[in-house]
Amino acid sequence: MSFLIDGYNLMHAVGSAPSPAGTRTQFDNARKRFLDWLADSPALRGVAVRVVFDAPNSRRDLGTTTHRGLVVTYSFRQTADDLIEALVRVEPHPAAVRVVSDDHRVQEFARRRGCRAWGCAAFVDWLLAPPAAGAKATAEEKKPQGMTADELDELRRAFEKRG
Repeated sequence: MSFLIDGYNLMHAVGSAPSPAGTRTQFDNARKRFLDWLADSPALRGVAVRVVFDAPNSRRDLGTTTHRGLVVTYSFRQTADDLIEALVRVEPHPAAVRVVSDDHRVQEFARRRGCRAWGCAAFVDWLLAPPAAGAKATAEEKKPQGMTADELDELRRAFEKRG
């Protein structure tokens, strides 16, 4: 199992993104704290994690680096959503990939390609859920089940429009 995470999307969802008016230093520091938080998560130990950050307007390609075992990729001349879709498109084992984003386009693309798509809240719940007393729950056993309320509402709206 591996995770492909929309970095700024998850940062905003957990409240760790600075104000849009923030300085570059504030963004760099917030991003580092966020990556440290992920790297420190016991649920992610031994799990492959790639975090993709938007950098479509960067003057140069920041490429891919690592941060305490996490693979960190910056999009270049494209959005993080587009890069995540490109990575999913070439993934040889999509059933083993969990895409984390609240962007419905990204979630739907991931599902159509055979990946599991988790919303940010479901992912954070999974990260923070303590294992049952005495049980050694695997990541697969602790995964969120079913659709989120937002996904269900979106599906209902889509079918109401057809009628």
